[in-house]
Amino acid sequence: MSELDARYARGQETRRLFGGGTITSAGSAPGAWEVAPDLERILGEALFGTIWRRDALSPVQREMITLSTLIVLARETQLRRHLGNALHVGLTPEQIVELIIHDTWYGGAPAGLNALALCKAVFEKRGVAFTPPRVHDTTEDPDRLFERGNRLRMQYMGAPSAARPAPPTEAERAFNRITGEYYWGATWTRPGLDLPSRCLCTMTCLAALGRAGPLRSHIRGALHIGFTQEQVIEVFLHMTLYGGIAFARGAIDIANDVLVHG
Repeated sequence: MSELDARYARGQETRRLFGGGTITSAGSAPGAWEVAPDLERILGEALFGTIWRRDALSPVQREMITLSTLIVLARETQLRRHLGNALHVGLTPEQIVELIIHDTWYGGAPAGLNALALCKAVFEKRGVAFTPPRVHDTTEDPDRLFERGNRLRMQYMGAPSAARPAPPTEAERAFNRITGEYYWGATWTRPGLDLPSRCLCTMTCLAALGRAGPLRSHIRGALHIGFTQEQVIEVFLHMTLYGGIAFARGAIDIANDVLVHG
C-alpha cells in the first residue's frame, strides 16, 4: 500500500467515526464526487486521513473547530452533517447547543438561530432527548453581571498591559457596557462549555472571519490559560479546508507574530 493509499484508508476510518461505525453516505453534497472524483480522493487523504488524525487536538476539539467554522460562514448543508457527526465524535447535546450560543456573538444572531434550527432538526431525527437548561438569571443585578464578566475576562486574558483611553462617544460606552454584561457576563460564564473550549471556538470564528485584531487578543488569552504554541497553530491548520487556506495562513501569521512579540 502506498503512503497516499494509507492516508486515504485512515480518512475512511475518520468518516466511520463520524457515522458511528459506518460510512453513512457519499458526503454532505451527494453527487459532488461524481463530478470531481479527484477532489474526493484529495480530501480523503489530506483532510480526513491527515489533518483529522493529528494528535495535537482531540477529535472533540476538532469537531468544535469544524462546527464553529461552518456556523459563522453559514455553510448550512455541511453544518447539518457535522451536527450529527458531533454526537458520534463525543460532544453532548448540551455542548453542541452551548457552542452555537457562544458562536452567535461572532456570526451574528441570524447565523446562530439558523444553526439552532438545524440542531433541533438533527436531534429530532436522531431521537435525541434534550431539555434546554435555563441558566440566564433575569433577577441578577446588571452591575453584578458586568462584574462577573469582568472577572472572567481577567482570568482569561490577564490584566491589561495598558489602560485604554476613555471612549469618546456614548455609543462606544454603551457597546462596552452591553458586551461586558451579555458577551462576557451572560455568555462566557455559562456552564456547558469550559473556558478552553470557548477560547478554541472563539479563535476559530475570528480566524474564519479574518478578524485580525480580536484574534490577536484571543491568541494571547489562549496562551494565558495554558494552550501550547503547537495547539494554537493546530487550530488554524484544522480549519484550513473548512474556512479556506488564505484565512488559515493569515491566522497562523498572526499567531507567529504574537508568539514572538507578545
